[in-house]
Amino acid sequence: MSANPVDDWDWALIRRRCRAEAIRILRRDQEAEEAVQEALARGWRSRGSCRTPEAPLGWFLQITRHEAFRLMSRERARADEPLEAGEELADEHGVAEPDRALSRLDVARALEELSAHERLLIALRYTEGCSHPQIARRLEIPEATARVRLHRAHKRLKSLLDDSA
Repeated sequence: MSANPVDDWDWALIRRRCRAEAIRILRRDQEAEEAVQEALARGWRSRGSCRTPEAPLGWFLQITRHEAFRLMSRERARADEPLEAGEELADEHGVAEPDRALSRLDVARALEELSAHERLLIALRYTEGCSHPQIARRLEIPEATARVRLHRAHKRLKSLLDDSA
């Protein structure tokens, strides 16, 4: 065992678990692979900031979730007309990808269940790509408060999505 815990990270395990998490969120291999690649690169670049270098899996999974949601937001912004909860599934995206359309409906319904403040936090982070300090400035709250509130909003959104599955 080396003096630096980062040298002993099991990259194969981390990658495998991150890929499973990305597929759970995104439901498609290609998008999941993109999210995992970005998460692993981001984790490597900021490895010095990992609070638990002796057990980094949870940290990497969180980065992967963030990347998956960020990818979902970018795709939604690129779509001409995002699929809303009340729209029919027989649009060009729904016909070609019914599972993905249903996932988008689940996310839309879960977002509707969040409070307006929680939706705002999620939108600032994933639609506008704001960092924690940027969110704090926009909402005129301390950065730590922004982090905690966003974490709670994520937790609630995940719970709502798990309930719909």
